[in-house]
Amino acid sequence: MSRSRPLRLVQIVPYPILPTVSGGKVRIVQLARALCKLGVDVTIVAPYHVTQRRALAELEPFTLLEVPYAPFLLPFLIVDRPFPWGALVSFHPGYRALLPVSLESFDVCQIDHPAFTDLGRNLPSSVPIVYGSQNVEFDYVSSESRPGLVRRMAGGRVRALEAELIARSAHVLACTDADRNRFRDLYGVARERICVLPNGIDLAAVDAARAKRRPVPRDPNFPRRAIFAGSDVVHNRTAVAAILTQIAPALEDQVEFVIVGPCARSVRGQTRANVRLDPHGDVADYAGIGSVGLNPVMAGSGSSLKILHYLACDLPVLSTPFGMRGFVDLAPWVVTAELDDFAAALLRELPAPRGVRQQLARYEWSAVAERALEVYETLVRRA
Repeated sequence: MSRSRPLRLVQIVPYPILPTVSGGKVRIVQLARALCKLGVDVTIVAPYHVTQRRALAELEPFTLLEVPYAPFLLPFLIVDRPFPWGALVSFHPGYRALLPVSLESFDVCQIDHPAFTDLGRNLPSSVPIVYGSQNVEFDYVSSESRPGLVRRMAGGRVRALEAELIARSAHVLACTDADRNRFRDLYGVARERICVLPNGIDLAAVDAARAKRRPVPRDPNFPRRAIFAGSDVVHNRTAVAAILTQIAPALEDQVEFVIVGPCARSVRGQTRANVRLDPHGDVADYAGIGSVGLNPVMAGSGSSLKILHYLACDLPVLSTPFGMRGFVDLAPWVVTAELDDFAAALLRELPAPRGVRQQLARYEWSAVAERALEVYETLVRRA
């Protein structure tokens, strides 16, 4: 498509994005970086939060604008909230009035969470809306809620908002084939209005991190090391609990378990002798001979970025079948087992993922961004 100026994309995101300490933030930031390299003028609108690192934003090719909406601090402060965060932030009276930019001045408006469905209600048809889903949010919020009244109320609200956003959107970007099919089942999305935009990986960045890594030696008392990496969200906390209470106790003399990333902060009280917690660590610090990447997740939506990260670090990978959603083509390089069989599987020889590098190339963020740009340009032509 020939244009006299760059395509202008505004992206409405539900949380502060810098630093990138979770899969959702990685997806937002990496996709924006790759789109900028393709010549897109990207503006990201995020709620203000004290954790947002403005100094990091100044180094990015995209524009980051913050909305000074103080009530959004409350969901972060209510640690034991009965309602999930995704439902709480959907109540934001006055948020639209505080937007630091006019959405009508862009070529495409992408909304990444149904909590912000209301921001697209009055946009003219000349500005197509894209739902840039990271999950089927109704399923994700439901999985975060305990069964009963809270789940019905939170799920009902998010489902209504997600249905409205999909109905208003010119296109839906699903994270996996499973999510695409689920959107069709839940909301009757037409096939031509939805496509899969998978999670990706920056192989050059992984290689750079591995080149300058500070290797943490494996405890010589353990012949194997198992690494679990993740952000501090419900499904990762549940996976950490399974490691601490089910998998690690069965292998206390055979395997050293390492929990890296913010999910390590979820551990309260006494841990186990064969479990190491490193909330600021990186997979590359612990990768090496005798190490394996773990993905014992059993809930959630979207896909697990940790699968791509493990494979990019040349780690053998052990995952639940659920944890492989979105990465069916990578199944030959991953050993799958049900959670109850993880301990036994870790005692067996796990093959190194030889030859996977070529397959990972299709998940490079540059390739993912090219697919997204095709969608945006098609919508602009139609508009």
